[in-house]
Amino acid sequence: MRNFLFFIFLAVIFSSCRDPLPVYFDKPIGTKVPGFDTLVEGNYIPLKDALYKLQEDFSKEYKIRYDKIIRNDNNAELQGGEKDMNLEDVKKIIGVNKDSAKINFDSKKCDSLLQAITDFNSLEVLKLAKNGSAKPVVGMIKFTYDRVFFIGLDSAGKSTKDTLFELSPDMLLTKYAEKYFLNLKTSYGWEILQLDVWENIFLSARPFYFTDYANCPKSIAELTASTQNIYPNMKPILNKEKKVIGYSASLNPKILLEKFKRSEEAILFLKIN
Repeated sequence: MRNFLFFIFLAVIFSSCRDPLPVYFDKPIGTKVPGFDTLVEGNYIPLKDALYKLQEDFSKEYKIRYDKIIRNDNNAELQGGEKDMNLEDVKKIIGVNKDSAKINFDSKKCDSLLQAITDFNSLEVLKLAKNGSAKPVVGMIKFTYDRVFFIGLDSAGKSTKDTLFELSPDMLLTKYAEKYFLNLKTSYGWEILQLDVWENIFLSARPFYFTDYANCPKSIAELTASTQNIYPNMKPILNKEKKVIGYSASLNPKILLEKFKRSEEAILFLKIN
């Protein structure tokens, strides 16, 4: 199985190369609850890891030739116009051309403009992971009533158990519209993470993760105007250098629930017990 370290809870490499916009709400969402119920409690592994294992097992047995499945022990040559897709085919599909250099240049210019007015905080939910000295080769997340653990097994056969977080006045578990939410208190407000269970075996951990703000803003006002599609009426929070480190927002539970549906990233877990 692949190295498991980068799957520890929310410590993942997200697909976007742009920093997510930190949003701090003025209060938690929903009604506070003392702990997770039996629907959530249990042991989980990242669904992506389980799917990778299935894909790996499939690839050992079979190969795909466009609309055909062939066993790997089948030595028959490809028929007709069938062929493997090569690098040049891929380049044609994605449209690699001479404009690539110009795109890279424009991107650097926009990055420079953005860095001149922003210094975004890291999302607190991404700091929950604990990277131990021994890298686990396999691991799982364990939800209990009032805390969440990471349990791993390293290459030497040693099992480890670390607390990712436990509920407290600064880490509230709430419920709204049949969904769980983790509310993390910061000096700027509350970061909110949505937890959702379906079919009794799948769990999603979804941070408020958005990167679709203005790509090339010339001012803080222009950047702020572009955040209205993320959440309405947000106000920039500035550091001593007058750079934007995040945005403050007034909580509207119904609006927030709708916005969470468009969040760009989520970690999916599969219950294994």
